[in-house]
Amino acid sequence: MRRLAIICLVLAAAIAPQIAAAASTGTPSREHAPARIVSMAPSITELLFALGVGERVVGVTDWCRHPAEVRDLPRIGGHVDPNLEAVVALRPDLVVVEAANAEAGDRLRRLGLDVCVVEHRHVAGILASVLQAGEACGASARAADLHAALDGRLAAIASRHDGRARPRTMIVVGREVTSGRLGDLYLAGGGTFLGELLALAGGGNVVAETTVSYPMISTEGLLRLAPEVIIDLAPECADDPGKRAELEQAWRRHDAVPAVRTGRVHVVTDDALLIPGPRFIATLELLASILDAE
Repeated sequence: MRRLAIICLVLAAAIAPQIAAAASTGTPSREHAPARIVSMAPSITELLFALGVGERVVGVTDWCRHPAEVRDLPRIGGHVDPNLEAVVALRPDLVVVEAANAEAGDRLRRLGLDVCVVEHRHVAGILASVLQAGEACGASARAADLHAALDGRLAAIASRHDGRARPRTMIVVGREVTSGRLGDLYLAGGGTFLGELLALAGGGNVVAETTVSYPMISTEGLLRLAPEVIIDLAPECADDPGKRAELEQAWRRHDAVPAVRTGRVHVVTDDALLIPGPRFIATLELLASILDAE
């Protein structure tokens, strides 16, 4: 169930662009900084704490786990199915919503709440949201510093891969494992947040040209794609060494695949890689370090 929910978070961040376009991304104007803030996505929660306003956050989603301080905060339901009555009951001065969940933001506005909508589907949107949320929360100076730091690290990573060969790489965001064997695999396409990070890190996405954000392939498709590097995001294995060992063994069964044959399958268990917030830069640096080693 945890794996399914995490995959749903990724898919929710990539829903139809017309929904995001329908959202107002304006920053609420106010004379005083909001004292009570509700976050409606894990990425937003991480952003608010990175901006230094975590002590003003009074509500988060069921899937907000970082930083540790959020574990005891009131919950307002899921990322894609929030309990709006719970949000209202917290009497927030400001609710911060992802553009992918714009409908909930519109409903909260109709209930008289101030709503700030941020875009976290792409790197440019995340960087813009730092300044936008900083202004909405009365933390513009901190936001400017964070934006400059992220932008600088991003430029440094992207520049060092200019002109270098890009290994054929596959990012797996979900998979079926039955009786120690791999089944269908779900991959990050070129137009996704993870696909964008892979390109910036110097990888060549084997499904970059697909029009599906997260295509599903069979093990036969895996052979046809013939990736040279496989990065399997499996946060459900973080606290279960046995499950991780089973997954790694399942991959080793496919030694006809170049990445498997040469020992270049990387199982990553940190769920930060699936959350498109300010920690995206750590995800980018991890992907770059994997590909640099290759």
